[in-house]
Amino acid sequence: MTTIKDIAREANCSLATVSKAINGKRDISEKTRRRILKIVEEHNFVPNSFGRGLKMHRTENVGVIFCRELQPLSGNPFYSRVLEGIEGEIAINNYNLILHLIPEDYKDDIPKMVRERQVDGLILVGVLKQEFINSIVSKNIPVVLVDPKILTENVSQVLIDNEHGAFIATQYLIRMGHRRIGFISGDIERLSFKQRYDGYVKSLKYSNVPFDSALVSTGGLEQGYGHVKKLLDLTDKPTAIFAANDINAIYGYKAVLDLNLIIPDNISIIGFDDIEISKISSPPLTTIRVYKEELGSIAVRTLLKIINDKIEKATTTIVPVKLIERESVRAVVY
Repeated sequence: MTTIKDIAREANCSLATVSKAINGKRDISEKTRRRILKIVEEHNFVPNSFGRGLKMHRTENVGVIFCRELQPLSGNPFYSRVLEGIEGEIAINNYNLILHLIPEDYKDDIPKMVRERQVDGLILVGVLKQEFINSIVSKNIPVVLVDPKILTENVSQVLIDNEHGAFIATQYLIRMGHRRIGFISGDIERLSFKQRYDGYVKSLKYSNVPFDSALVSTGGLEQGYGHVKKLLDLTDKPTAIFAANDINAIYGYKAVLDLNLIIPDNISIIGFDDIEISKISSPPLTTIRVYKEELGSIAVRTLLKIINDKIEKATTTIVPVKLIERESVRAVVY
């Protein structure tokens, strides 16, 4: 196993110089620092935090990598609230935040803050390619995933209680008398949408309501208009639609309007996430509340426990959800 002495020997410098390079000290030349970090990278060398001898020389920085998908973070009503939770918890714990945004199809090298050990740990948020996550994890830096695309073994994760939330949303529609219940969502390969779909199916089965694949339309975070129109063009239309995210539900409102129909008189709609706009949509959207700031703050608390050696094994935290009744669902009587 490579040690800090091995790095110093290969770099032909002192242990103190290697320590300064790893910890971002400024009293060594840029050329020397880059040469040492290149050797560190080649050997995949990770000092024990950064090594028992460097234990007290932390950066006190937390890195946050967001997948911005198709829109800027400022325009994402879900993840911008998650970031607020992260920022608040980091500030309370006297750490600094280094934010790095990447597109969904990011294929380049891992960010500089990871390569050069500018952070004590990382929080990865959103739909990130598994190859990218694997590259980060291979660097042996503390990592916590928030709302990942797929579950990753041996990495701590903070997840939404997606399946139960979808179950109670569908049960609510069933209690309101609905039996023809549509389901629309983004990419079903994404963990959150797959779990919400599973909850929808399980709820139908639990209540002996027949499942009809014609009532399911998936793909695209902002394709609610097309999904809703497709379901309302059916001969045997649904009386209610469960949208697995509020954005698709609200885009679907426009499709209902264009068909000269009224929510909830002609079609009931329930969403998932409880983003701010759901409260002021017309009518206000019944939805499943996700505690978005809490997702962020729990991720930070988990990461700091890992950094401080208070967690030895990867943990998975499931954040509960809550049904919020508004005005987009009506009771039906057959």
